[in-house]
Amino acid sequence: MAVRGDHIGIRVRHWRLKRSLSQRQLAGLAGVSQGYIAQIEAGTKAVDKRSLQVALAGALQVSVADLTGQPYDPQTIEHTAAAGAVPSVRAALLALALDDRREPRRSIDELRQATAVAADLHNACRYDQLVPMLPDLLRDLYSFGDEPAALRLLSWTTYAATFAAKYLGYPDLALLASGQASRTASRLGDPAWLGVAEFAMVHSLPPESKDLAARRLPRAIAQLEPSSGDGAAAQVYGMLHFTAALFSAVSGDSSNAYAHLNEADQVAARTGEGNFAQMWFGPTNAKIWRAGVYAELGDGGRALKLADVNVSHIGARARKATYFADLGRALAQTKRHDREALTYLLRAESIAPQRVRLSPPVRETVGAMLRRARKAAGGRDLQDLATRLGTV
Repeated sequence: MAVRGDHIGIRVRHWRLKRSLSQRQLAGLAGVSQGYIAQIEAGTKAVDKRSLQVALAGALQVSVADLTGQPYDPQTIEHTAAAGAVPSVRAALLALALDDRREPRRSIDELRQATAVAADLHNACRYDQLVPMLPDLLRDLYSFGDEPAALRLLSWTTYAATFAAKYLGYPDLALLASGQASRTASRLGDPAWLGVAEFAMVHSLPPESKDLAARRLPRAIAQLEPSSGDGAAAQVYGMLHFTAALFSAVSGDSSNAYAHLNEADQVAARTGEGNFAQMWFGPTNAKIWRAGVYAELGDGGRALKLADVNVSHIGARARKATYFADLGRALAQTKRHDREALTYLLRAESIAPQRVRLSPPVRETVGAMLRRARKAAGGRDLQDLATRLGTV
């Protein structure tokens, strides 16, 4: 079926021709076959793994963002509302970075209540409501200086800003927010919050900086290990191991990825289900992260062994949606179970539409599924999902 869509393969071909490279030459530089490049450019092979995106971007001498096309043009009222507030968030974070302090406009109790509302919106992936409230919340919390209660609230708010910016496709803003999270945690001096800030920092780094992440993560884990017996610090310690597992998978180091997953599993068994800093660390999230690492490694068989995880213990829609999206990606990688993959992807979208519709891996997977389908095999549901994601 001929489908006109927006996918990474289109941009790969654009940059390949701009660099005067043949498909064979690009394949050699990226470490794949010429046939693989041909499928990517035709849009029938999803570029949904970070490792492949990094390899292609490096070979073409562009950024991964140049290939993914983020930030995407808003297609919904919700996306428009979130994107429209981004300049104000950037201005607020720059004010904090330059130590531009204003007089407090709300009490600590009022700010604690506002942060609780922000946490609910963060967990629900309601970026249309969360992002517009961040500028004043950031400025008001910063106005209290080194007040510990305000620093803790600001540490979490900058963490939330980091991931909202990341998911909306503004990596520069995510890095700016994580930098403020790091400075705030340093002023607070709490090992657990320092770990949260490092978690945000590593996840805000562009994919091309995976080597930098690989150097930072062992240091962060080692620094937090002496405090990992504490409930909060132990949860963050486990989350850093999850992150190290993912980055190991991106680097193709499956052995190290599994080692970090196993360490995090042991911590989760000790802590049980937790939710320090809205991170939802525990045995359930351990299985969700494991499914994601398997999908990144292209090990769909292992991912599908985790298809019966009870996600009701997790209060964050992003984590629930990520779980079903990763299962869908794992099935789609086989090219033999697209109908089952679609079921998981639709479930992910129903849980967190704003999050899933802005996910480059999901957009790539759905687009490739549609383009490789026979005329009658794609189905209305797949076509409608691709339309909502903006891949057709």
